[in-house]
Amino acid sequence: MSLFVRVVFPLPLDQPFTYAVPARLGSKARAGCRVLAPLGRKNQSGFIVEAGVEPPPPGIEAKEIVEVLDERPFWGGRFLSFTRALSAEFRSSWGEILQASLPPSLAGRTRTLVTLTEAGRAAFEARKLSARERTVASLCGERPGGWSLLSLRRRTGGKDVSPLVSRMAKKGLLVVRKVPVRPPRPTPTESARESVQLPLDFASKHPPEGALAGVAKAMGEGRFAAYYLYGSRPALRDAYRELLRTAAAIPGRALFLVPEVALTRELVSSIGSEFGRTAVVFHGRMTEKQKETAWRGLRSGKTALVAGTRSALFLDAGPLRLVAVDDEHEDSYVQSESPAYDGRRGAWLRAKSEDAVAVFGSPRPSVEAFHQAREIGTLIDLGGGENRPPVTWVDHRPAGPLLSPELGRRIKASMKRDEPAVLFLNRRGYAALLACSRCGRSPRCRRCDIPLVYHKTEEALVCHYCGTAVTSRAGCSSCGGRLEPKRGAGTQALEEEVKRLLPGITVGRVDADTASARERRETILYAFSRGRIPVLIGTQLLAHQPGVPRVRLVGILSPETLLAFSDFRASQRTFQDVSRMIEFCEPSPGSEAVVQTPAPVHYSIRAAGEGDFRSFFESEIEFRRVMSYPPFTVLAEVTLQGRNVRALAARAREFRSLVRGHEPELEVLGPALASVVRVKDVVRVQAILKARERATIDRALDDALPRLRLRRTVAFSYAPFS
Repeated sequence: MSLFVRVVFPLPLDQPFTYAVPARLGSKARAGCRVLAPLGRKNQSGFIVEAGVEPPPPGIEAKEIVEVLDERPFWGGRFLSFTRALSAEFRSSWGEILQASLPPSLAGRTRTLVTLTEAGRAAFEARKLSARERTVASLCGERPGGWSLLSLRRRTGGKDVSPLVSRMAKKGLLVVRKVPVRPPRPTPTESARESVQLPLDFASKHPPEGALAGVAKAMGEGRFAAYYLYGSRPALRDAYRELLRTAAAIPGRALFLVPEVALTRELVSSIGSEFGRTAVVFHGRMTEKQKETAWRGLRSGKTALVAGTRSALFLDAGPLRLVAVDDEHEDSYVQSESPAYDGRRGAWLRAKSEDAVAVFGSPRPSVEAFHQAREIGTLIDLGGGENRPPVTWVDHRPAGPLLSPELGRRIKASMKRDEPAVLFLNRRGYAALLACSRCGRSPRCRRCDIPLVYHKTEEALVCHYCGTAVTSRAGCSSCGGRLEPKRGAGTQALEEEVKRLLPGITVGRVDADTASARERRETILYAFSRGRIPVLIGTQLLAHQPGVPRVRLVGILSPETLLAFSDFRASQRTFQDVSRMIEFCEPSPGSEAVVQTPAPVHYSIRAAGEGDFRSFFESEIEFRRVMSYPPFTVLAEVTLQGRNVRALAARAREFRSLVRGHEPELEVLGPALASVVRVKDVVRVQAILKARERATIDRALDDALPRLRLRRTVAFSYAPFS
């Protein structure tokens, strides 16, 4: 009886394909193995996701897989179940998600081997081959395992080896097959450097009591549950330690997700120094060798804790007992490019597939998560309020100088006391908009269709999406007129103004222009910590750096600009960002955070200054209830992408006609051009689907998306517990 399997490929495809398994591969073709199978006109590596399936309908002939590339399944059933659920949740290719789950040594890497067949050996011995064929046959006969094409080319000294091998393979003299590349062996030095060996007495001998008792009980029983921890940073850190101790006492592992790469190292240094067995760090900025070492540590079974960013979600580290997500509110858990997914929702799905406990935590929760946890009774309030510095509000209009007189006086006084200061302005460059003094036009990026930002230091106009830069000295491209800054001063302008205020003072700047590379960023922060830089200016990039010394004066300029984004979460992000910036101020007598804004009465900015999340939440949740925004409705943002504007517009109209009227409860907004129409020559059109229930949107997308053969992404409003 023939065996049939379902295979997915690391391509933007919606469905698996059914293949027949030849008898010689019957024992090897199992779910979780990589295979080589025909797709279109060529063979493509893919993944078996289900074995022993029903054959295709009568009249449809299933192609045979060519080769099974693994001796045993690479993934278990639980991990396949998780990736399948994640694929369905975010309309991402299952094959692309599995591809992202491979270690570097196996991610699409195979090599072609050429071996001599029995017919080829007989022809060689009977001297029925040409001189060139005899040379190749002789080499292949000497090595039963076969040679790569590159090795054959080197040994024969000819450039025509590939077509020669193809002709001999068609005659049945040679067999050309692809085999997986073996992972490189890490050296003992690499293993010691990339994993952290920790003492063995970390495991808790006494289960947690009080608020965390229910979490510990669910872990001990090996059942799925999800909780939200809300409290101060110290209270959260203590709670994580307690839960990790409990997880270390149970057979299994803990997966700890953090939003930033730098926080991964901080986590291992703070919690890892106490943790039992071995902790593995994993994030997207590691080298391939470092990632390979982490994978080998997991496969060895000696790892108790896996800490990393959202990419650590795809490590097959099971069996898991705890999946923790720190700083749940951070948007960096979301990956918008293919395969698109939200790591926070992925953590919930991962825990469910493993019968593990999912724990989310933050001192500033997202509105959706806090509301859901409170409604279903899984919110755990840890308390533990932190001391906060006093906040001074300065009403400053953008028409005047960038620094208000009040803030300027405080910076001068701070410098006289030899005390450093930190200033935040969330706009890099010198000016957000330049305009021609003659015709009034603003220069725009030809590839991304957005205004170019003026960078005075480089005398350049820069696109902050694709990085294209042109000289600002050339003037207006339309009429040749002089370009002048019109609005939106950035960090370069602030640096210039501070230097005018304090001549001779060294000013450091941390933004994507000066400190996008980790080494450069660490150099600036080290100089600041040593007192070599008295004034530090930064954007959100600085706000997300851990370990920066707290100072006694923090200035926050124009936080209201964050409210201008066309996003229903703008108030939430403003509250979170301003709160994080204020935390850079040391909570001691004489310290002060100065918020310079014309809109201090907005509830998000006011609540951030007071450190009152619940006050912000009550105002924000009422706003969303009135406006029918999540969590009271579900939104799905569908982005269609293409290079031909006319063709994309036609497909967008087709999509609208397919979903509009599909369900009476479904509201369709758009499609319309995205806020940034073109990025790197790719045009983007967006449509928003809105409904009370997620199932309503799913039914419409199930019907419409398979008919649209083009690149697209689907981003749902965040709902961690549903």
